[in-house]
Amino acid sequence: MVGQLGGTIRLLGEPAILDADGRSQPVRGHQAWALLARVLLARTPLDRRALAVELFPETVDPLGSLRWCLASLRKALNTSDCLNGDPIEGGFADDIDIDVLRLDRDDFDIEAAGPLLGALEPRCSPEFATWLLVERARIAGIVEARIRQESIRAMSVEDHGRATRLAELGVRRNPYDESAHILLVKSLALAGRYQAALDHVEATEAVFMAELGEKPSAALRSAARRTISSPPSGISRQAFVTSLMQSGLAALSAGAVDAGIDCLRRAVRDAEKHKDAQLTARAMFELGTALVHSVKGYDDEGSVLLRQSTELARQAGNAAIASAGFRELGYVEALAGRRPSAATYLAQALELALGGENLAGIHGVIGFNLVDWGRLGEGLDHYALSLEHARSAGNRRREIWSLGLGGWGLLAADRLEEADRWLEDCLALVEEQRWMSFRPWPVAVLSEARTRRQARPDDLRPRLEEAFALSCQMNDPCWEGAVARALALTYAAEGAFVPAVEWLGEARRRCMRDSDSYAGLQVEILASQVDVNLKLDRPEMADAIAREWLALAARTHRDAHVARAAAFIARRG
Repeated sequence: MVGQLGGTIRLLGEPAILDADGRSQPVRGHQAWALLARVLLARTPLDRRALAVELFPETVDPLGSLRWCLASLRKALNTSDCLNGDPIEGGFADDIDIDVLRLDRDDFDIEAAGPLLGALEPRCSPEFATWLLVERARIAGIVEARIRQESIRAMSVEDHGRATRLAELGVRRNPYDESAHILLVKSLALAGRYQAALDHVEATEAVFMAELGEKPSAALRSAARRTISSPPSGISRQAFVTSLMQSGLAALSAGAVDAGIDCLRRAVRDAEKHKDAQLTARAMFELGTALVHSVKGYDDEGSVLLRQSTELARQAGNAAIASAGFRELGYVEALAGRRPSAATYLAQALELALGGENLAGIHGVIGFNLVDWGRLGEGLDHYALSLEHARSAGNRRREIWSLGLGGWGLLAADRLEEADRWLEDCLALVEEQRWMSFRPWPVAVLSEARTRRQARPDDLRPRLEEAFALSCQMNDPCWEGAVARALALTYAAEGAFVPAVEWLGEARRRCMRDSDSYAGLQVEILASQVDVNLKLDRPEMADAIAREWLALAARTHRDAHVARAAAFIARRG
């Protein structure tokens, strides 16, 4: 039997099957929806017997229950041509609209997307409960990344109504996520609703203090600001803006971050008054990049400026600025674990790239995103391309960055000797270029590589302790977390699990201090905490952390960690 054409399967929010005329079709039992979600989201067809045991663990005849649910779903869909075979194939008609398969489509209604299976909690096996936890976290991460991406894009094209509506949705979904509040405040400020922006800042600070015990960072209030400046008489506005950018970048290079950011903010404001798209694009790019790399906690405001710069640069025909802006946007998304969004931005950067130095940066960030995604071979290939382009262009800092982060990728691939060589080369270049603010990262990763190769922990700690002190002096939560974790691993390697767990606690606290911390490192810290707590015979603590590990790994697309954490939880049962 072939049913009528069209129809909808909705699994994000309250599940439903609708016919071509929009009428809801009855489906009995939570297990039927669990079955449909399991089949639709499976990467390969599912074995009937294994699926029956997973969905109906307490049933006398699991296979019979599975057949009944499959039949009820086919009836609701008015077709016999799907959900057949062993293993079970979906086989859905092309004209059926299935929301969970359209998350990456431009026409997907992101505002209507709820949690996978809504509030349903099917009574199935522990294996299914773990699968559902992972998929809910993964899909929530995709939806929230799309909301963020669309909100920032709406701001960049001055669609203020949509930007504010999407930002409000982001806040409703995550009321204690500072990034979501920053985007809402920025959308209100860009719409000229300055009082509303300030009111939201005040309300958010009060809620955070009452519920979390601390205020959000200064980035929230900064997003509501209005920068006002006027050029001195006698010079062109273009010359004034250029001088402000040069002064700002020089101040940043000298470590005067506040002065540098202030100069760049003034440059953006005056460029906007000049109504020169190319000049404004460049000023917004420089300020956005500075906020991302030089000021902790300001990635969200930086992303808005970077997205505005790409729109203006494309309008002005400046592919270089547009490409660089998309590269930096890709870096922000990759750092936060929003990997599909990062891949989209980086593909746009690559399409607009002019060559050489631009390609070195883009391939480096693509490698960074892919390695943490678990696609190690592809990621390391991009790091190799990045190094090739950086060396051809003579860009030592790009070379340092790709050696340091590429060494992290080689460590993930268990290629420890290569990792050691890359990281030693990285540290030699850091010394040559005096880029001391980057030094803690390769020191931490090299220490982990050597710990895994049974180096003496006492030989590794002096350099790690120096790197930790440097990280603290720079107030860099990512570097502090990375070095603290590396120190913990040296103690764990010699069986000193009490100091190891203490250092891991420090690593986690420091790494998560700001809203724009490195999600990939957070996942590694959680994994290490589970391992060390087990060795300390603290199974309850290990189990609790494992659930956080699994949820964060799923949300940030750390697929290898999802498998490890799920297997650990299944073993603990």
